[in-house]
Amino acid sequence: MAAAPSYRELAGLTLGQAAEHLNAVPSGNVASAEVTARSAHAQAIATVATAQALLEIGDILRELLSQGARQ
Repeated sequence: MAAAPSYRELAGLTLGQAAEHLNAVPSGNVASAEVTARSAHAQAIATVATAQALLEIGDILRELLSQGARQ
């Protein structure tokens, strides 16, 4: 069984998805509501990537603090 990806890896993949969605936002003569909706979708995905990165930071801090408590 493959190891579960780290939050850092997940954040990178999710941020890539957000970039793809943002690059897919149409330009030119397009309804502003469509641009707004697509941009909001990309922003929501980027927010998930931010949460994943924060979870990675929390895991690292917890590990470092637990190592310090053992010394």
